[in-house]
Amino acid sequence: MSPVPGDVAPVKKIFLVLGVLAGLLVLAGVAVVALVDVNAHKPRIEAAVSDALGMEFRIQGKAGLRLFPSAGIALSEIRVRNRGAELASAETLRVGVKLLPLLRREVEVTEILLEKPAIRIEKGADGRFSYETAPRAAKPPSKGVEAPSTSLSVGRGAVRNGSVVYVDRKTGAKTAISGIDLAVEDLVIPAAPGAQLSKGISFAGRLRVKEVKGADYSVSDADAKVTASAGACDIRPFTMKLFGGKGEGGIRVDLSKEKAGYQLKYTLSNFRAEESLAAVTRKKQLTGTMTLSPDLAFRGKDLPEMKRTLSGQVSLRGDDLVLHGLDIDEALSTVDQAQQLNLVDVGAFLLAGPLGTAATKGYQFGGTSPSAAGGNESRLTRLVSDWTVRDGVAEAKDVAFATRKNRIAMKGKLDIVNERFMDVTVAVLDEKGCVKLRQKISGPFRNPQLDKVSTLESVVSPMLGIFERAKRLMGRSGCETFYAGSVPHPR
Repeated sequence: MSPVPGDVAPVKKIFLVLGVLAGLLVLAGVAVVALVDVNAHKPRIEAAVSDALGMEFRIQGKAGLRLFPSAGIALSEIRVRNRGAELASAETLRVGVKLLPLLRREVEVTEILLEKPAIRIEKGADGRFSYETAPRAAKPPSKGVEAPSTSLSVGRGAVRNGSVVYVDRKTGAKTAISGIDLAVEDLVIPAAPGAQLSKGISFAGRLRVKEVKGADYSVSDADAKVTASAGACDIRPFTMKLFGGKGEGGIRVDLSKEKAGYQLKYTLSNFRAEESLAAVTRKKQLTGTMTLSPDLAFRGKDLPEMKRTLSGQVSLRGDDLVLHGLDIDEALSTVDQAQQLNLVDVGAFLLAGPLGTAATKGYQFGGTSPSAAGGNESRLTRLVSDWTVRDGVAEAKDVAFATRKNRIAMKGKLDIVNERFMDVTVAVLDEKGCVKLRQKISGPFRNPQLDKVSTLESVVSPMLGIFERAKRLMGRSGCETFYAGSVPHPR
């Protein structure tokens, strides 16, 4: 049946009315942009933001409204200062808003974009951070005025090409983070006076960082999914490049309690040992690829408290490595050389990694052994360094390595809090895991006390060795197994 012309006319009228309304809406938006001078309201904007942050907020550039590609407010060259020091700046801050509420002098935010933000956080000698503000009491709402919203909801937000610098004035430590790109959705920001941003903010998004650079390390190409809610932030899966290796794992930061809590579970695979140790000892002592797997948790407001609460496990493993400056097999080939050998030098690099940083920095390993000079080197077929950590004390769980002819193991603990060796023993083993040579280490990392190398009687005296063999034949071997871990004895 053909449509009746009278039926079509009302539809055309409806579309015509809608088109006119749409045109009027666009014209109204253009009129708002053309007639409203946002710069005239800069003092009010600065005062409102300063009051919300509890810090000094300034717009040094221009402020304006835009309509296309979406309605919004743009602020350029913004600065945030706290206690007289600059805390943050940004080239541009863009806030997207809905147009119709804007015509009613209401603001509904749809997106927030920060271009080239730069944040500088300092920890003073008194332990206070530069972003800390004095607590403020909430203001009671005036009569007839609706109380302000307790949070600001934004559909999406982004940070482009940001940077962060952290400086500890007490220790002199400095960390610089560059190339920060963050895209988030469902962003909720606490807006009530006195509300803590770290505990009230929530979002889900993705973070990319070009480089994190400290005094002795550089992390690149970090990429992670990030979620934050109720004071807890999960960064997982998290990938990055460090010392030529690739890492993957996750980090959790819990700021909901009085003392912040941290959890790290990570695996850094196939990193170059020479790069990691050079950051600690400044020397090329070990070359080859290794894998590091920390699974640690700690909490606290400062580094000493974090050390005291450090618990978990750390594993460091590698195969086909080269130790430079010492031929271990040659040094152990004769009794005279073995008795002069400093086993601390031999086992020093077993302390490599995050748990042994202070130890390897504090003591100048190498140069005290008879074969430590020249172009000597040792081929390590396998190295295992597994530690358990509880309340800032690391205990050797499975720590050993093997050369082509010898196997050496370590027992004892590292007091990370007080930086001391606790009953540490390095031992050269026989095929049964019993001690042939041993040396004990104790005292502070920076000035350790080294006992003389003790030698098993069967090594020194061939005659006593005959008696030892006789006792084994009679089933009365006096051997006490020192090591029964995963590193096998050389064949």
